[in-house]
Amino acid sequence: MKNCAFRFLLQALRITAFFLLFSACGKDPLPLPVFRELPVPTTDDLTAVWFTDSVHGYATSGTPWRSGAILSTADGGQTWHTDTLLSNRMECVMFDAAGRGYVCGMDGLALVRWPGEPYWHPFRMDYSWNRGCFFWNQQHGIIVAGEGFETGKARKLGPEAIWFQDTVHQFPNALSAVWLSDSLTVHAVGLGWVLRSDDGGRSWQRLPPTGDFFRAVHFPTPDTGYICGHNGTILKTTDKGQNWYTIREGGAFGSANQPFRALWFTSSERGYAVGDEGLLWRTENGAADWTPLTGLPESADASDVFVLGRRGWITTDGGRMFYFEE
Repeated sequence: MKNCAFRFLLQALRITAFFLLFSACGKDPLPLPVFRELPVPTTDDLTAVWFTDSVHGYATSGTPWRSGAILSTADGGQTWHTDTLLSNRMECVMFDAAGRGYVCGMDGLALVRWPGEPYWHPFRMDYSWNRGCFFWNQQHGIIVAGEGFETGKARKLGPEAIWFQDTVHQFPNALSAVWLSDSLTVHAVGLGWVLRSDDGGRSWQRLPPTGDFFRAVHFPTPDTGYICGHNGTILKTTDKGQNWYTIREGGAFGSANQPFRALWFTSSERGYAVGDEGLLWRTENGAADWTPLTGLPESADASDVFVLGRRGWITTDGGRMFYFEE
């Protein structure tokens, strides 16, 4: 009888996990109170967006091997203008707590914008395709790179200055995103790889998760973090990235069941995920289940999402940006 009861309990747990895993698929999409497209001065793909406060924001854009730009807004994103024109596609923009801005992209290009200055200043250029960057401050920064599916690099800059290259690690697969959860703990993801460093990027440990092209990593708190993959995987950690567990199982390579590209959490519980074909989801319980939201057209492949309070901005291919409020 005890064995039967145990088997019954195990089966019940499996069924419960299955329904949690696919809970977003069975929900009707919900509309947001405010959702609209914003005019932008480019038809190149928009690749990333970041706001320093409720009115000042920046976005990156470009077409590979042809053009690139940094856009800016001073009215909460309602109007955008071309801040800086560049020779190649930019992939990432972020700001540290002191208000220093960082951008990276193709040609190994990396730029910095000092607080109070109107211009972006290049501080690196090589032959890498930089995919993502994160700077805790001007002395602790990481840039990750990848060419297609290959030639992954993690470049540690500092501590003397951001243009000082401390350590470069190469990996067989491309890396796509990086996040510092504190000044020394770094998390990087890419094609079948989840990496962690506890010495600011001088050395790396590969962690067990694999089987997806992991596109984005985000830590709303030093302990809690999330990763999404283009084949539909969502991972979560609650111990500073030492261990990751699967919240949502993705499809096999080449058969995505939900093509995620980016995520952003405003707290350890509340967050958003975006992806191809108008994918826009929200969770309010730490990714245990998700609610699809309406607004993004199916023709739009979302590249990034940034949320500040109850306001959010989404970038997509084809030079399209969307704004929402809750």
